[in-house]
Order: sequence, then structure tokens, then C-alpha cells
Amino acid sequence: MAQRREELPSQSLRRAGQEADLGALTPAEEEAEQIAKTRISSPGRDAWRRFRKNWAAMAALVTVLIAFFVAIFAPFLHTTNTATMDFLSLNQAPSGAHWFGTDNIGRDLYSRDLYGLRPPLLISFIGTSITVVLGTLIGLVAGYFGGMVDNILARVTDVMFAFPGFILALILASFYGSAFNFMGGAGQALILVIVFAIVGWPGLMRFVRSLSLSMREQQFVEAARTVGSSHWKIISRHLLPNMWGLILVQASFAIVGFIYTEAILSLFGLGVKEPNPDLGKLLIDGTAEMGFNDAAWVFPSLFLTILILAFTFLGDGIRDAVDPRSRG
Repeated sequence: MAQRREELPSQSLRRAGQEADLGALTPAEEEAEQIAKTRISSPGRDAWRRFRKNWAAMAALVTVLIAFFVAIFAPFLHTTNTATMDFLSLNQAPSGAHWFGTDNIGRDLYSRDLYGLRPPLLISFIGTSITVVLGTLIGLVAGYFGGMVDNILARVTDVMFAFPGFILALILASFYGSAFNFMGGAGQALILVIVFAIVGWPGLMRFVRSLSLSMREQQFVEAARTVGSSHWKIISRHLLPNMWGLILVQASFAIVGFIYTEAILSLFGLGVKEPNPDLGKLLIDGTAEMGFNDAAWVFPSLFLTILILAFTFLGDGIRDAVDPRSRG
């Protein structure tokens, strides 16, 4: 019995040591666990990290989000009916009752400016979406397949480059202008911007085509072909994800172009129809009152300037984020 009692402590110690050995991790297991805990980086996360460090790009992003918020929730931002006329308050300066003053027929300019954000934002995004979709798809197909497909699409692109888009827009407005009176008077401007988008994709197409030509010979594309991936799978899963950032940069600059185009259409009387407000139309009308009602043109021009600068800085920030080598 005494011998058994002496053996029990040693047995318990050995058992504890065995349990400790079972609970301990080997160096390989510790390394694997450390790798599992480490957050895997990706090009998207790296781009977002670089973008956040660019204060100008972040300020531009916040400005764009605020512009969309104001345009969407304008009815809840102390606005009034944009068509209401007050003949006792003509061409008033900014005041507590009318924050941006009134126009020559007594309409509240604060309300009209806020609602006027809607047409340029809506039209520019619709036009840019059409341009990006057409330019990206045609450019990817032409650059990836090459040969006869590339030659045919290149000739079509050359024809579209020479196509007089503005003349076509004027013809449509002259013959079918009354048929486009929808979306609160913005229908004509929207249709014309769509025309510009349909004839304006060749620039983006050539850009995407050049990217496709350079990427289709890369090793990751050759590896995808070797394992039997289809053409569509290679384009959608290998080529497009590696160029989406640069396409997004071009899209942000295209938005600026469409905002500018929409304002130019207002200059020719082809923009949003009265009494619906639009920043371009407000600016054109305000210049007629320059000198005695400066608020009528200062605030629309300020809003347009802020929008154009915001999208420009946003595009620059995206370019620096997705391609750090582009920073000088």
C-alpha cells in the first residue's frame, strides 16, 4: 500500500505533463494560427487605404454625398414650392425669409437652387452609365479577341468619333422636342444627353482596349487559358477586376463632362423646361440680372463649380489610389 501511495504522485505528474504537451502548439501550428488571424490584404483594401489618406479626395467624396443628400431630401430642407411667385418680393436680396433671395418674379431662389441640383446629377449619371457600359464592353471585346474583331470594332469607333453628336441633338430637339416633355420638363435634356452618351463612348473604348491588349498577354491570363477557362470567364473574372479602378477614374471625369454639357444645353434653350428648376437654366437666367440681383447667378454658379471641382478631385483621388505610380 505504501509503495502504491509513493507511485501516485509521480503518475499524476507524468499525466499532467502529457496533458500539457497535448495542449501546447508546435511552431508550425503557431505560425498557421498567426496567419489565420492576420487580415488578408487585397487591391481594393489597399486602394481604399490610400484614398482615405488623400484629404482632398475625401473632402470631394463628402461633398458629392452631401450634394446627393440635398438633391434627394430637398423637400425636407426648409424649401417651398419652386413655382410659387410673390410679386411683393421681386429681386430681393438674401434674407431670413428668402435665404438666397428671390428672382425677377418673386420665386424663392434657395428652393430653386436645391431642386436645381437634381437634373445635372441625374442626367450626368445616366449619361455616364451608358458611356461606361458601352465603352467598357466594346473595349474589352476588341482588346481581348484582337484580329478581325478588333479591326471591325476599331472602324466602328472611328465612325462614331467623326459622328456629329451635337448636330444630331439639335435635329432631335427641333423635330421631336415636344415629345420629350416628361420627367418634370427634364425629358428633353435627358434624351439629348443620352444621345451624347451613345456617340461619346469611343474615347473610353480606346482606353479600355489598350488595357485589354496589355493584360491579355499577362501570365495570370495565360494560366486561366491553360486550365480551360472560357473567354467570358477570363474577361469577367480576370481582366475587368484588374481595370475597374482606372475605368472608375474615367467615369468620374465623364460625369464632369455631362454636367458641363447639360449646362450648355440650357444655354441653347434645350435643357429643363420651365417652371422646373435647373442649375444651368438658373445660371443663364441669373446673368440677365447681373448687377442688380447678383444672388440669382452667384449661387447657381457656385453650386455648379463645387460639383465640377468635387468630381474632378474625386477622380484624381481614385486615380492616385488605384495607381500609386501615377503620383508625381
